[in-house]
Amino acid sequence: MSRPPRGRRPHGRASLSVVVNTHERPRALEAVLRALWEQTDTRFDVVVADDGSGPETAAVVERWQQVFGGRLQHVWQPDRGFRLALARNRGALAARGGHLVFLDGDVVPRTNFVRALRASLRTGWFVAGRRLDLSRSLTERVLDERVAIHRHTLRDWLRDRHEVSSLSVLTYRDRRRVGSRAPEFEPHGRAYGFLLGLARSDFEHANGYDTRFVGWGHEDVDLAVRLRRLGLRCGHAGPRATVLHLWHPPRNRERSNWRLLEETAAHERVEAERGLVELAAVADASVA
Repeated sequence: MSRPPRGRRPHGRASLSVVVNTHERPRALEAVLRALWEQTDTRFDVVVADDGSGPETAAVVERWQQVFGGRLQHVWQPDRGFRLALARNRGALAARGGHLVFLDGDVVPRTNFVRALRASLRTGWFVAGRRLDLSRSLTERVLDERVAIHRHTLRDWLRDRHEVSSLSVLTYRDRRRVGSRAPEFEPHGRAYGFLLGLARSDFEHANGYDTRFVGWGHEDVDLAVRLRRLGLRCGHAGPRATVLHLWHPPRNRERSNWRLLEETAAHERVEAERGLVELAAVADASVA
């Protein structure tokens, strides 16, 4: 695999952190990191929150650390099943920014993504978004041929329009933007996991993701429910924040996670039962 390209040099002090979760999809992670390096707003740091990937993923991160320098960290945990909530909490603890943006490792941000998110992070709000789903064939082309799809122009999208879901998500100006008086934004299918932005203080107040959620699904909705109980509203970050979702086989949500979500809905709990505080305590104990 070729060395990452040279690009813009960072400027300013990071006030925003992008936490990218990953598990054994090194080529997808490569595409995401390349897109983050080519952002028009470079005042952010990146944490790869790795749920037990092997050496191929580590090699991808190491190559990009040579480009990002101190702006890119790799936080790894052993592979003991699908522990996304725990991986994201680990990433958040390592992040430096006053605002956190959680991004799935199979969604590629377009070049103005960080600029759009930064403009949408306001007191009293958290941010969700939309995604453009890529077909299996287009995804394979992006990964095999290293297509810089984050730089796609309108002409490119029109050419590939039969390989993606509705192009309207790239241009639609939703009235439910952050700061508006319109009803709150709720992403399609209540999918808050692929993109979520918020103040670190609000994330800490909610005690982060609940790490009792193991296996795929619902940990993102659980956090969104608790954030709203804090009095936060959810807004859309606009079409520039729409991300490009690489194809993967369908997944089934864990029934045990659904029961945990029902438990949250039935109570007035704001903080995760097992979250950031508990993870930090374990980390402190291991150092002592």
